[in-house]
Amino acid sequence: MLQNVSLENGCVKKLFIKFSIPSILGMLIVSMQTMIDGMFLSRAVGAEGLAAVNLSMPIVNIIMSIALMVCTGGGVLVSIANGRKEFEKSKGLTSFTLFLLLGVLIFTSLLVLLNFDYILKLLGVTNEIKKYVIPYLSILVAGSIFYNIPIFTETFVRINGKPNLVFVSGTTAFLTNVILDYIFIVNLKMGVEGAAISTTLANMLAGLVLFPNINFGKIYGNLNDLKKIFTNGSSECLTTVSSAVTIYIFNIVIMKNIGILGVSALTIVFYINSIIIISLYGLSQALQPIISYNLGAKNMEKIIDVLKLSFVSGAGIGVVTFLIVLIFNKNIITIFSKNNIELIELTKQASYIISFSYLLSFFNIISSSFHTAIEKPVESAFIALGRTIIFVLIPLFTLPLFLGNIGIWLSIPVAELLCLFFSVPLTLTSIKKLRNNLNFK
Repeated sequence: MLQNVSLENGCVKKLFIKFSIPSILGMLIVSMQTMIDGMFLSRAVGAEGLAAVNLSMPIVNIIMSIALMVCTGGGVLVSIANGRKEFEKSKGLTSFTLFLLLGVLIFTSLLVLLNFDYILKLLGVTNEIKKYVIPYLSILVAGSIFYNIPIFTETFVRINGKPNLVFVSGTTAFLTNVILDYIFIVNLKMGVEGAAISTTLANMLAGLVLFPNINFGKIYGNLNDLKKIFTNGSSECLTTVSSAVTIYIFNIVIMKNIGILGVSALTIVFYINSIIIISLYGLSQALQPIISYNLGAKNMEKIIDVLKLSFVSGAGIGVVTFLIVLIFNKNIITIFSKNNIELIELTKQASYIISFSYLLSFFNIISSSFHTAIEKPVESAFIALGRTIIFVLIPLFTLPLFLGNIGIWLSIPVAELLCLFFSVPLTLTSIKKLRNNLNFK
């Protein structure tokens, strides 16, 4: 198989570029897709529309986290099987992962819809904003299979040695979403409903275009495989779940201290923040099949080379994004603010402070993905939880007591810094153990 020859014998730098560039570009386009939604909504609905999106995100992200867990966990097993030349098993595990994903998403969506009123209260949705949240969230939950299917297709086309197709998928989603946003939000004036329908249909199409490029086989899987899928994918799941919980807590704190305008400002900052975070996730997803394959092939040298390249590339992304935010801060924010001066000033303050996290987050994100790829889910999950919730809550509830609203925004870079004190030694220890296990001095 072409994919296996490439992963086993190819130059590490060329392999890394082949896998990482399309992955990063594809995920950047997805990020831009979300920002386009925000641009249309800010003009058609205003600050309430942006706030409704952010209040809905915890539930949307939790469902997405389940999809990530299944696809990442299944992807690790498939990559290791390929490294061991067990190609029929690899195809069977791919089919097993797809059916598992569909079943879990259907169950989760029904659970959310049957408890919708309770969930709205849990999210802190007020009567003032409820009329925007209900249609947006209910559509995305009902269409969760279609919304999340690109996670599966993009994961497995990478594993099949066709990472360029991730860019095709992202471009399809982006262009479709822009066209549908214009039709539903601008022409038909459907507001948040139009945004949710556009995103769901765009993602569905993006996923469908990749299905012919995935190698399926007779379903292969047992309880042990099921356990490995959930454990290996647990860190990605916990990353997204903890991010959802963090957004929820931020929303509650900001609604209490600042109000809807503060939630709107946070939404805009998270649009900007998603550019670097999703780029780093694209980078980390690109390294996973290479590292997992070489783990199966017992090639330690390539694992180290890919890890080094990932850290250098991640640092470059962080620095560039940090400089862009510092220089073009106001220009970016104005796109989403609809000339709301108060919102612009509040968002400027938040984005300046949060942007310092970009200089640190790359190491934590890549370290977590590295541990997933070498089947160390506990270490991966700890790092993921650390940067997204454990080390966020400590400064979030203490710094505002001394620094006011600035302390809210400062909690994110402080969390990344605190997490480094754990991710660095964990990564060094894991590399040392891996060398010993693979008989490398």
